[in-house]
Amino acid sequence: MDNTQFPITIIMPVYNRAAIVGRTLRSIATQTFRPLRVIIVDNGSTDGTATVVADWKEENENAGFSIDILHESIPGAPAARNRGLAETTSEYVMFFDSDDIMHPTHVERAMKGFRHPSRPDIVGWDATIHDIHSHTRRAIFSAASPLWHDIMNGGMATQRYAARTSIIRKAGGWNTSIHGWNDIELGARILRLSPTMMKLRGAPTVEIFQQCESITGTGFTQGAGKWEASLDAIEATLDTARHRRWVHLRRTHLAGLYASEGSPALSNKLMASTLSTERCPFYRMLFHAVYALTSRRIRGALVLFRPFF
Repeated sequence: MDNTQFPITIIMPVYNRAAIVGRTLRSIATQTFRPLRVIIVDNGSTDGTATVVADWKEENENAGFSIDILHESIPGAPAARNRGLAETTSEYVMFFDSDDIMHPTHVERAMKGFRHPSRPDIVGWDATIHDIHSHTRRAIFSAASPLWHDIMNGGMATQRYAARTSIIRKAGGWNTSIHGWNDIELGARILRLSPTMMKLRGAPTVEIFQQCESITGTGFTQGAGKWEASLDAIEATLDTARHRRWVHLRRTHLAGLYASEGSPALSNKLMASTLSTERCPFYRMLFHAVYALTSRRIRGALVLFRPFF
C-alpha cells in the first residue's frame, strides 16, 4: 500500500529504551485501526534499542501496518519528531513517547473523532499518568480555553492529542532549541492558528509512565532554565497583554515550585524578574499569593486564581 493511503501516522522518537520500548511497541501493534503507519525515529541509541525495534518491525509489519525506522543524529526528541514529520504523508498525525502505552482502541477512537461532521483539526483526550512514586492521576485535555490549559497544565502535551498534519507544519513543527516543555511551546503556536478542536470523552486510552530520567520525573530544579526558555518562547508568540500575563502567572508558579524544592536562589531570581514585568498592584498581589501557596506545597493555586485572569 502506498504511504499516501494511510490516513494517520504515529511518530515515535526513541533513545536508549531497549529495556522498556517493547511494551510501547506491543501496545501500538494491538491497535484495532487499520491501515496504520508507524514511523520510529532512533535518536542515536547506544544500547540495544535498534535491535528491539528492528525485530518488532520484522514480526509485525504487513500490508495494513506500515513501519518505518528512521535515524536522526541531532540530539533531542524535537529533532527526532521533525524528522518523522518530514516523512509523513498521512492527513493526520499522532506523536507518542517510547515509554508509554496506548490501549487497543486508541487510534480508532481518534479517527472516529476526526470523522465527526465538524471535521476537527485536533482531537484530544485525557490520559492516565503513573508517577515515579506509584501514584496515579488524570491528565486533562481541554478544548475550552485551551491556551490557558496548555500554559498552566500542559493541555497540549504530546500524548493528549492528534492533529491534522498540515496544522503541525503550518505552526512550524517542533522547536529544536527548546529542551523542556517543548510540547507546551508547540501547543501554543498551534492554538494561535485557531484550530477547531474536539475532546473525546470517556476513560483514558493512554497511560503515561514517568521515568526517573524523565525530564520532570524528579522535580523542576534539575531542569532549571529549560522551563524558562519555553515560557519565553511562548510569550514571544502571544499578541495580547492578557495572554502574556498568563505566562507571567506560570513563571510565578514555577518560582514557587523552585522554592518548595529548596532552591531559593532560583526561586528569588525568577520571582523578581516576573514581578518586574507587572505594574498593576492587584496582579502583583495575586502573584505573591500564588507564590506563597505553591512554595508551601499547597496545590491548586492556579485553579483558585483562574477567575481573576
